[in-house]
Amino acid sequence: MRDTRYMSFIPTGDGWSMEDTLVVITDTLEKTKRKSGIELLLRTEGYDYANLAAHIRISQGTTVLHDETINAELRENSPVEGIGKRADYSIPITNLTLSDTTHTTIEIAQMMSDTLLMGIREVGIRIGSPVRHPGEVVWQVEW
Repeated sequence: MRDTRYMSFIPTGDGWSMEDTLVVITDTLEKTKRKSGIELLLRTEGYDYANLAAHIRISQGTTVLHDETINAELRENSPVEGIGKRADYSIPITNLTLSDTTHTTIEIAQMMSDTLLMGIREVGIRIGSPVRHPGEVVWQVEW
């Protein structure tokens, strides 16, 4: 993964409960003139579903920058196959211009029908170059 300004993973232990909101708090990030792409990263092993429904909330201080429930089809998100049933996924969330004077807080809660998701070993966040959503054109011009 090139151009990673921030990356962090949270282990889910024996499973990711619907009651567990995973929280990532970044330090202040280096100022950039362009939007930063934010991706949800999953490290799975034996995950039985082909999708993930999750609620993502991104804020800086008291300002909510992004608040969305996603339903990501995992088979379409370029898994990096591992040994056995292990697969890593990168799910684009959004592109945002982040302030360099305050930390960023990202809250992630799973919204699947099972109250305990087995097979997701770690949930991560990557902040880096802009991400492309299906059908979206991302322009990046550097002078």
